[in-house]
Amino acid sequence: MAEGPHPPTESLDLDDARRRYHFALAPEDLDRLPFYSALLARLEGDDTALALLASVRAEQRNPMLVLAALQRAALLGHPVLAPIYDLVRHGVPTDPGVAADAVLEVVRRDPAVVGEQLWRSTQTNEPGRSAVLQAVVRDLVEPGQTMAVIDVGASAGINLFFDRFAVRARDDGDPLTLVCVDEGAVDRDAPLPSVGARVGIDPSPLDLGDDDDRLWLKACLWPEERRRHERFDAIVERYRTWPSTTLLEGGALERLEDALELSDDDDVRVVVNTWSAFYFSEPERRAYYEALRALGATSNVAWVSIESTLVAWPGLEEVTDEGHRGASQVVTARPGEAPVRWGWCHPHGRWVERLSRP
Repeated sequence: MAEGPHPPTESLDLDDARRRYHFALAPEDLDRLPFYSALLARLEGDDTALALLASVRAEQRNPMLVLAALQRAALLGHPVLAPIYDLVRHGVPTDPGVAADAVLEVVRRDPAVVGEQLWRSTQTNEPGRSAVLQAVVRDLVEPGQTMAVIDVGASAGINLFFDRFAVRARDDGDPLTLVCVDEGAVDRDAPLPSVGARVGIDPSPLDLGDDDDRLWLKACLWPEERRRHERFDAIVERYRTWPSTTLLEGGALERLEDALELSDDDDVRVVVNTWSAFYFSEPERRAYYEALRALGATSNVAWVSIESTLVAWPGLEEVTDEGHRGASQVVTARPGEAPVRWGWCHPHGRWVERLSRP
């Protein structure tokens, strides 16, 4: 159910909402996703759409939440939205501007289609990021060592299976192959470390076996990326045959110690956050960072952070490189060592750039 009625428009920060719609996609994705690009432009200029986004609780004020609510309605058979999104998902040529105008008209006439879903959270836990994780853990875990993976913001825990995906530079037709272009000194030749415990932490974990949770996860996928939908469907079919995982409900700081206790002390325990610290408040982010620094200094805990450049970690210089606008920064820390900027990647793992090794 929805959290409640939206506050009066005059009390909302519509300029902030406008900026969020405007910068929702990376520049490379604006060209690649003409329908979502056109739709975001329409939402950015509409008072109803601005008020809907501005009414969302601060930690989830993400345009992707609005987009997911619309696609959810389409997947459930909305008479206007369903045929539009079906054409887009199947790559049928259509005028993106005309389609976006029709979607915007639904928002204007019936804002509840979006508003009633804004209590939810964006929860893709995009498996494409597993291509980046595979590259990073080869640097963090020595050959022959076993690792445990602890995913903070795990959603349904898909990236806990990061080692179950093949990674290729080109599409080979298998929906479970991750297509990722490597730049810099990215190592794909060394074997991946063995994985012991697989533990996820999330305030609202989702279950791939639950119909509503599965529908929401699919709604969070971008409709123009047909391959992502095919991959998700393949994961749903096969995940029960993969290693067991544990999903803990709660916040990162609340459940981190519990998660670590589920792993073997001899394993390198790799704590991962991928576009989840983005939703932390600044005090939560700082406390999380300090907790990881303390754990890394005293125990066999490593850290991988794949986040927006808006997430500034203490001790790392501010990102001002316009060439990486829209990219995710990859920060890592080996046990006992300070965090470093490992490299960059596309937010969904379409490419990864390893910075020069020290």
